[in-house]
Amino acid sequence: MQIVNARREQLIESVKVSIIVPVYNVENELDRCVASLINQTYQNIEILLVDDGSPGACPKMCDEYAKKDKRIIVIHKPNGGLSSARNTGLKRASGKYVLFVDSDDYIETDSCEKFLTFVKDDVDLVVGAGRMIKGKDEILLRHSNIREREKYSARDFTIKSIKHSEWNSYACLSLYDREFLIKNDLFFREGIIFEDMQILPEIYLKAGNIVYMDYAFYNYVVRDGSIMTSGNVENKRRTCVEILEEWYITMSNVMDRRYRRYLYGALVNFYLWSCRSIGFCKWNIKNVNFVFSIRYAVGIKEKLKVIMFQFLPKLYLKFKV
Repeated sequence: MQIVNARREQLIESVKVSIIVPVYNVENELDRCVASLINQTYQNIEILLVDDGSPGACPKMCDEYAKKDKRIIVIHKPNGGLSSARNTGLKRASGKYVLFVDSDDYIETDSCEKFLTFVKDDVDLVVGAGRMIKGKDEILLRHSNIREREKYSARDFTIKSIKHSEWNSYACLSLYDREFLIKNDLFFREGIIFEDMQILPEIYLKAGNIVYMDYAFYNYVVRDGSIMTSGNVENKRRTCVEILEEWYITMSNVMDRRYRRYLYGALVNFYLWSCRSIGFCKWNIKNVNFVFSIRYAVGIKEKLKVIMFQFLPKLYLKFKV
């Protein structure tokens, strides 16, 4: 048994993990992020710091990190946004597996080591858990009805997640097989916000098998001035509508009727969430109206949200249901 375990550890150590970090205007957070990466208990990693034309001290900070740790690769590029930086890192990455970490967030120092005990040859991504941190408040982001380590088809994983309103769009919460991303042209759309939401259905509809790791490895820090807490509200509304209209088209082409029904349910859930987050007071997506939403909303609670949004939209936006 000891020989088997030793061989397994040797095999795991031969696998490289590429950690892709877009860097832009995060002087106060970058040290914390990079420290969580260079101190990983698993050593066979490469850290791609993609300086996305950042002003201030970030470019120099990245170069200084690289001088101290040979696993750090710095890429300086003109500003193109988060998606552009992630895509640049993905094209340059050489690891078998890829992890995306935003530079104002950080991960637990045993994240890579734990992830690699969950990977299997026929698994395209390992979904992990995390925590959203806003000031002193923390929200755990996890799957409550997915069995840890069990291999699921992407279809079954998605349906189970949607049933419990736990199909989330955080791209940073998963470890991806790099070949799966490249082969399926799963790059982030550039020039938009909500890039994680845009790519979510594409990832799960193209994935084969998925495994879940019930460990909150990722720390998502919500800060004032970030992309998600600032910017043009009208632009956010317009982008959200465009993305969810694409969702509808994509989901309508799914031939599996049960799968399509749950995907429609996720669309309704995301739309209602977006309405509360961005201040929509009416149905804005073609073909997604009250009748559609009451039909496909998953569960009584979601149907109640639909009813309240239809008849008391301002009350819905004000109070949680």
